[in-house]
Amino acid sequence: MPNRILIIVAMSAEALPTISRLSLSPLPFPVPSLPYLLHAGVHLSTSVHLATLGVSPHGADNVGTLHASVCLSHLLASAAARGAPYTHVLNAGTCGGFLARGCAVGTVVLPTSSAFHDRRIVIPGTPFEEYGVGLLPAGTEGTRGVVEAVEGHCSTGDSLDHCREDDEAMAKTEAAAKDMEFAALNTVAAMHGVPLLGVKVVTDLVDGDRPSHEEFMENLGTAAKSLQENVGKVIDALAKGE
Repeated sequence: MPNRILIIVAMSAEALPTISRLSLSPLPFPVPSLPYLLHAGVHLSTSVHLATLGVSPHGADNVGTLHASVCLSHLLASAAARGAPYTHVLNAGTCGGFLARGCAVGTVVLPTSSAFHDRRIVIPGTPFEEYGVGLLPAGTEGTRGVVEAVEGHCSTGDSLDHCREDDEAMAKTEAAAKDMEFAALNTVAAMHGVPLLGVKVVTDLVDGDRPSHEEFMENLGTAAKSLQENVGKVIDALAKGE
């Protein structure tokens, strides 16, 4: 079956350089009432779709696990119903990185696993605690050796900041990256039996000495350009079957 690649990018600012590089054009989202935006094109004879999560009524980008899950679920189900399922899902985006795992601002991280650090369901004697963490492996086929990167665990939560309990959870999984979508996307992709790959670029240091929001805003534009370059390399490799 020929490759059909779906790229999920939360924010339009993260996605625009990649849309331009791959010459993707707007395509209607399968459910018109939803705020998500879809672009499509053909690259090296491979079908490529790129979805962003749109903008909320508050004027903010729809970041986080809720919109990531809804968007990916509809796209995977729609593609399967058309008889043209995606062969790969690629989550491209920014993340917080950990100095303790060898990251710096600008480092590319390839997630090898994912879990939630803020979904605490502690009920002794039940499986809810393990469910809350939601640890899953993530794929690296098509990314490993293609880009220069740190490999490691990606920890997901719905807050940009982090509290003591979050820090303890991320330390337990030895997280290299902290984001707001990857574990949710990995859960949905696993339900549909489609491998999820990740390419994340560090905009801020979780265990650094500066507020995350300041570093994030300063480095978002540079990170988006890095995503353009590195996502392009991954799409090239997948299209060539490398």
